[in-house]
Amino acid sequence: MKLRLAAALAVSLLMTLCPAPARAILSIDINASGSRRMPVALPAFVVVSGDPALGKVLPKLIANDLAMTAIFDVIGSEAYLERVLPIHFERGGAPLAFSSWKLVGAEAIVIGKAEVRGDQVTLEMRLYDATLGTLMIGKRYSGPLRRVRMMAHKFTNEILNAFTGVRGVFDTDIAFTAHPGRGSGDKGKEVFLIGIDGDDLRKVTDNKSFNLFPRWAPDGQRLAFTSYRTGLPLIYVRNLQDGKEMMAVKFGSSKTPGCFSPSGDVLYFSASASGDSEIYAMTLSTGNMTKEVGGAGIDVSPSVSPDGKRMAFVSDRGGSPQVYVKEVGGSVETRISHAGSYSTSPSWSPQGDVIAYTSLSGGRYSIYTVKPDGSDQRLLASGSGDCLDPCFSPDGRYVVYSFQKKDYSELKIISLDGRFDRKLFSGLSGIGSPSWSPRR
Repeated sequence: MKLRLAAALAVSLLMTLCPAPARAILSIDINASGSRRMPVALPAFVVVSGDPALGKVLPKLIANDLAMTAIFDVIGSEAYLERVLPIHFERGGAPLAFSSWKLVGAEAIVIGKAEVRGDQVTLEMRLYDATLGTLMIGKRYSGPLRRVRMMAHKFTNEILNAFTGVRGVFDTDIAFTAHPGRGSGDKGKEVFLIGIDGDDLRKVTDNKSFNLFPRWAPDGQRLAFTSYRTGLPLIYVRNLQDGKEMMAVKFGSSKTPGCFSPSGDVLYFSASASGDSEIYAMTLSTGNMTKEVGGAGIDVSPSVSPDGKRMAFVSDRGGSPQVYVKEVGGSVETRISHAGSYSTSPSWSPQGDVIAYTSLSGGRYSIYTVKPDGSDQRLLASGSGDCLDPCFSPDGRYVVYSFQKKDYSELKIISLDGRFDRKLFSGLSGIGSPSWSPRR
């Protein structure tokens, strides 16, 4: 199996286009609610050689990425007055007619040119300030044709960074578990990866067993997960680049990974050795373990803060499962979930200022956010079914979660401010435990 992570892109800045990128005439506050959206033109890409469909597929992919930000408006192609041609990319060639683009309301223009040779592609893309008529970004990407979508995603990251100062997450992946077929009767569960555009589904495990709870390492190359392939639950760590795998935890009768430390050298997990489940930390290079949370009741689902100093976890010590926060290595534990009678699956935001979790209230599971001190609790996602297993994006602006209703399940993404909420994927059954990869 060849994973998308296994191929590296040859990426070079197109220095000949402009000695220094011009500053944007308009900067956008990415966190401001209700801000005016920037109108962007995305004409069909020039396809010098290869499948002509790329000319429409790639700008549509970028348009979908920009729509996810809720801060750009892509102008419909029927309004465009100029057609982008190969001469617009030639050194000393014809410039764009910026007055025509301003006439249709565009403040920014994205153009591209694709050239395919066998199974290789070179994709050149440019971002222009339509008002000033200046080049803001020029990039040329080269690599396998199967990576062409990733090249477009990477350029969307550049667009977002140019106007907001925040790099996008469009080239990241989401790991999740599901039955390998569409029917709920399919035996076992496998770990899958999918891009955040809902495309490029890849299978990580294929052992016809139960493989559960995938968790990313900070390097974006390793996944920890529980597998029953031997008949017993064991925690494995797999390197997605070379496919190598190590059995990390065999201690305890049941065990699930929670998260890696920010440095990636420690794995936090829950395991039951002689009764209730407790939380441990294991140094992967040595196998040394320390107990982090124990005592009366079940303790599971550790999620460590970005600075590695605090831990959110789930315990039923108060009678029902709820989310608590403690200092790593400390003893003081504070309950922070108060939404419903059963709360679980805490996920710490990359900024460390918010924790998302699932809670049962009114007969359904919904997703809430709360500050680490238990204040400012808010409902984030609810619906006609159960909203489960939240996980933050690397920029902290989105949460991925699983939605389940009777025999139906899907992955969904919602922005933290609620302006963006859409289905990501629903092509398999029993979808759950999503985990968002770090930036790469």
